[in-house]
Amino acid sequence: MPTYENFSRPLEWISEADLQFAQAIRKWADTEVLPVVKQIDDDWASRALPHRLLKSLCVDLGFQKGLWPQEYGGLGVSSCVTFVVCCEEIARADAGLATAAVCIGWPFLPILLEPHKNQRLIEKFAPMFCDTDRLTFGCAAITDGRSGADVENIDGTHGKYIATTAKLDGDEWVINGHKLWCTNSGGEADLFCVFCTTDRDGGDEGVALIYVPADTPGVTQGKPYRKAGMSGDSNSDIWFENVRVPKENRAQGPGKDAECTHEFISWGNIITGGLALGSMNRIYELVKDWCSTRVVGGKILKEHSITAGVLGEIATAIEVCKSDVYLKARMLDRPDIYGPGTSRSMLAKTRATKLFTTDQLTRVVNLAMDLMGSHGYSHEGEIEKVWRDSKIESLWLGGRSLALLDISRYYFDLETL
Repeated sequence: MPTYENFSRPLEWISEADLQFAQAIRKWADTEVLPVVKQIDDDWASRALPHRLLKSLCVDLGFQKGLWPQEYGGLGVSSCVTFVVCCEEIARADAGLATAAVCIGWPFLPILLEPHKNQRLIEKFAPMFCDTDRLTFGCAAITDGRSGADVENIDGTHGKYIATTAKLDGDEWVINGHKLWCTNSGGEADLFCVFCTTDRDGGDEGVALIYVPADTPGVTQGKPYRKAGMSGDSNSDIWFENVRVPKENRAQGPGKDAECTHEFISWGNIITGGLALGSMNRIYELVKDWCSTRVVGGKILKEHSITAGVLGEIATAIEVCKSDVYLKARMLDRPDIYGPGTSRSMLAKTRATKLFTTDQLTRVVNLAMDLMGSHGYSHEGEIEKVWRDSKIESLWLGGRSLALLDISRYYFDLETL
């Protein structure tokens, strides 16, 4: 009988090691997460259950070591395809936990990916994630309290409206600003990648990515927000008040940090696609079970032609989304063929993938809810949790509007937006 594994994936791009790790994550999901998944929302404040589950994944299975080089105790993963494979399995269990897990490593792409590895910062920060038996959180501090998604709108604003500032004082950066919504904040973060500006009128040269340990004097994390969904990850306010870190903590330097931001967002787009695929995998399992066991009018529900038509729409959406997410992940893995991940072209292509896939996720979960009726929106079922989580996946990294702008800028050569 088909499972979610029977949807098309380019197996020639997926290594045996990827498949083995995916199997380990699936076992973790089936034995540790799914039996308690409905309790995660109830523990949004104390975070004891999410922390236990994340420690099992990130420390015991080693997920938090993923991106760091093997010579520093990491797993040496540099493939976006690998991350998509993992995202599918983690998000099938819980999209919030998956978001928290992948955002542990995502902030360090600007120093870990070729051709812009920063060896000094790798040596400095790798032990925090690799030489430890504790759950360690990375956090990308992006959204500003004043100017929101202007930070991600790198090709539209070129850093002009970034509110968080970094000023050089001798051999130290002095950082001031207020960030919102950052995944793995709320008192959890151990190391921030702070998106800031050294000169608001400096264009891309003023965009800066600076790493700040969370225990640096002047850093304050607020309490977690209570959200409609995605309770497996924690978000809050962060304040930086005259925070001083060494000059060397900047990821790359003037102009290069803006380039790395393009790549950072492109990877974020495809990682989001992987999370959406995982949520769709779970929807497929839940709706398949419901329609295969529910009897209406003397027939199994799925055997009614109107139901079969809806199920066909769900399967088609998942099939097409998987193909596109894996294609774009492969393109990021092969800059020798498709160009660098820092390019406007790749930003537009991955924005389209994120936009389409999260839109389809919303559509798929709505179709499932329509088929399942009251069971769909009842907490006793599981689909309502996926329903609440799914919308949030479409909103980060600037949401639909910024995605559409970046797509139009490249494909239609816009000059003024």
